[in-house]
Amino acid sequence: MRIKKIYLLSLLVCFFLLPATASTGPTYAIVNCRIVSPPLPVIEKGVIIIRDGLIEAVGIQGKIDIPEDAQIIEAEGMTAYPGLINAHTNLFLEAVQEPAQQAPGATRPQAPAERTPTRPDLQVLTQLKPRKSDIDNFHRIGVTTVLVAPQRGIFAGQSVLLNLNGEKIEDMVVKNPVALHIQFVTERGSYPNSLMGTMAYLRQSFLDAAHYAEHLATWKKSPRFLVRPVYNPFLEALIPFVVERKPVIFTCNNQEDIKRAIRLTQEFKLQAILSGANEAWRVGEELKAAKLPLLVALNFRPPTTSIYATRGEAIRRQAEQEIYPANAAELQKLGLTFALTSLGLSDASTFQKNIQQAIKAGLPAETALKALTVIPAQLLGIDSFLGTIEAGKIANIVLCKGEIFDPKGEIQKVWVDGRLFKIEKAPEAKAPAAFSVAGSWRVTISSPMGEMEMTMELEQEGSSVRGQLISNYGRWEIRGGQLSIQELTFTVSIEIMGRTFEASFQGKVEKETMEGTVQIPGGTADFRATRIPRSL
Repeated sequence: MRIKKIYLLSLLVCFFLLPATASTGPTYAIVNCRIVSPPLPVIEKGVIIIRDGLIEAVGIQGKIDIPEDAQIIEAEGMTAYPGLINAHTNLFLEAVQEPAQQAPGATRPQAPAERTPTRPDLQVLTQLKPRKSDIDNFHRIGVTTVLVAPQRGIFAGQSVLLNLNGEKIEDMVVKNPVALHIQFVTERGSYPNSLMGTMAYLRQSFLDAAHYAEHLATWKKSPRFLVRPVYNPFLEALIPFVVERKPVIFTCNNQEDIKRAIRLTQEFKLQAILSGANEAWRVGEELKAAKLPLLVALNFRPPTTSIYATRGEAIRRQAEQEIYPANAAELQKLGLTFALTSLGLSDASTFQKNIQQAIKAGLPAETALKALTVIPAQLLGIDSFLGTIEAGKIANIVLCKGEIFDPKGEIQKVWVDGRLFKIEKAPEAKAPAAFSVAGSWRVTISSPMGEMEMTMELEQEGSSVRGQLISNYGRWEIRGGQLSIQELTFTVSIEIMGRTFEASFQGKVEKETMEGTVQIPGGTADFRATRIPRSL
């Protein structure tokens, strides 16, 4: 009886005290597959064994023993790739509304700790709200890992790395936090309200953090006869990045942002990565001299500061179709280190098309594969367990019929943390649109609070619609746009005066007008839009 009690107690201790691990599935043996995992040699006919969420073994067919308990996945004529890593996205975030901290009309410079949009201590993990549809769409293009970053404010907060294994958020977290994200933006109605002010604010914050850390270290070492430093959560949050040199990711929306990031990095000796960077080709020599790694967004829309955005529709379209897609190819010619990301894109299918477009513009397919596997793994400090198909690493694997970036390629199976996801074809498109909504529209949103005027720029490919809503408060990307016969639906994340919320539009379209409703957290509003004639 005593032995039985001890045995039961041992079971309880194991159950409650042993650390939880990511959920694992059955043992798999993928056989007869071609294995492509740069920079490793290609295996033309290989075997991959997956057990307990890890790659147990990988090698040439016939030289790897197949476990008796393994489910055999016959992969003749298919290619296995490492799961793709999307190293910067703002998807999976819940819209967060924060109360304003400053009285209307006030313009005094606020102390860093008072500023709501400036949160270096913000853990974006607390704002995650992943949608199954987004995860499924990423699986369809082979993405198994994403870096989710905050998107508001100068010091936006700290990112989290997720494995898209379809389970609870806790099971998806691979690394948290990953980096501090900084953006070159201004603050409406408060300091800093200019980019010059933003640079001054960043410099002062870095200097204050270094001085605060020095004072704190001195006091801890010998506190007698030394005034204790006043606790400052803002500066405390900056110390790991300014003093301890943990990664800082600057979002660079144009070539001037890249120059700003280089100057700050060199001045304060930061461990920096530049993200966005779709104008990196314009400052290639400066980047080559700075030797800074890049997370290159495959967003081909010219920034508003670009000459290509101000010289008419024809020039802008040419830039989107020819100039910006060649950015990555030009960086490859310069020998720069970069990963590819979906930052600024609203859906996975556009990311896939833009990868293909970058390859068509001159980026070698093998370089594109490295920029979505081993290189982001190295830049994010996770290459010891992700980024390649090697024994002992996490089993994030994509099985594809054909080449992964070929438009005719077909991803059939994806493993994330060793869990198998069979890829179903994307839902069939709705009924074809009766006509095109592409072009400019003048939009009026009416609610009990009054009316709001804005402009809508739309582009259409088949029944898919993308574009932007433009108002005095900013520009917001349209995502998930679909036109079925005469019904247009799309979603926008709108940020106004420090508040972000989702707005879902649904309307009936005539040739020159559209009318419908907008669903927002506070209820429903009506909208009406009129097509703006093109000037000749």
